[in-house]
Amino acid sequence: MKVHIRKLKPKEKIKGEYKGSDQAEEMPVLKVSPNRNWIRLFWVLLVISIILGIYNNFTSVDTVTVEKETVIEEKLKDTNALESYVKGFAGVYHAWENTDREISKREKTLEKYLPETLQLMDHGMITTDCPTAAEVESVDIWSVKDLTDTEYEVTYGVKQRISEGEQTTDQSNVYQTVVHRDENGKMLVVKNPTAYALPGKSSYEVKAKETDGSIDLKTQTQIEDFLNTFFKLYPQASAKELVYYVKDGVLPAIGKNYVYDGLAGKAYYMEGDQTKAEVYVKYLDQDLKITQIMQYKLTLEKGDNWKIVNVE
Repeated sequence: MKVHIRKLKPKEKIKGEYKGSDQAEEMPVLKVSPNRNWIRLFWVLLVISIILGIYNNFTSVDTVTVEKETVIEEKLKDTNALESYVKGFAGVYHAWENTDREISKREKTLEKYLPETLQLMDHGMITTDCPTAAEVESVDIWSVKDLTDTEYEVTYGVKQRISEGEQTTDQSNVYQTVVHRDENGKMLVVKNPTAYALPGKSSYEVKAKETDGSIDLKTQTQIEDFLNTFFKLYPQASAKELVYYVKDGVLPAIGKNYVYDGLAGKAYYMEGDQTKAEVYVKYLDQDLKITQIMQYKLTLEKGDNWKIVNVE
């Protein structure tokens, strides 16, 4: 494609209307190559991409992935000292005799545990005309609860033998107290023991398993023969001997002077693809001279012989 550019001279008109010279001056020619069309296309695409980039920058929602590492610091508090302290206190507080000497001795010992306000409050708690005497037989810590960084609520049970004249009775009660422990580990009972309810009996009923027919009678007989053999030798069997009956030591050697007296209860059933046996094993304890009933829930496997592979 050629484009002619011509500059008119004064007094000269195209097509001979005006002529400044006998011959027309030859004009320069500007050539535009068709191969440069792709350059135009490139610039168009570039402009479009810039426009789209600006648009996305204003309309898109930035998503930032933050990996948050949460460190859980497990606070392990040793309550052994606290429990021992409360046991020592309860052994003094819940025991008494009704003589002046023993009353004075008791109050003097309690000074090691109680602040002055509680010492004054408890003064006269036991008098010489009190008809009873008490001996603490045992103290059991039931729970330790953090109230603050320095105060702990302790629930404990105490068993006492109460004497009145010639009669003696055993009593068990539960109490709660609060102990202050400072940063140096020193402790002080800051709340008098207060009666707390004994836990009642749960209404939960244990459903006894029954043989449900998921194991055929022939296999049941094999299992029972195996268990009778095993429990007869088990009390006095060594760990080496138990290898033939028990897998990976799931039942340890116990070394007891028991005589096997049969299965008091039994149930055989399948649980998924596992063979289960729940049994009550009756033993005559030769040392205590009583009958012991042991309860086991076993998982069994049959290889060359039956074997106990798990105990629950």
